[in-house]
Amino acid sequence: MGVFLLKMTDGSEMILTAGRATRTDTGDIAFENLDARGDWTRTRTVSGSQVETAYRRRTGDDGREAWVAQPEDGRWWA
Repeated sequence: MGVFLLKMTDGSEMILTAGRATRTDTGDIAFENLDARGDWTRTRTVSGSQVETAYRRRTGDDGREAWVAQPEDGRWWA
């Protein structure tokens, strides 16, 4: 399970947990979870025009937690 932080264009922030997140070809941010059958199901999609920056939570080699910015354009999976 991953933890994701979205900094929105209106100045607000949104923290979500999901099995994975992706930026779609259209620029939206989609969050998916694994169901009991092993299939990925999209649980939420946030319009890319509403998101200023997307981050994922990561544990570094030194054991410290940090927010890692995801690319601002193109497709990505986290």
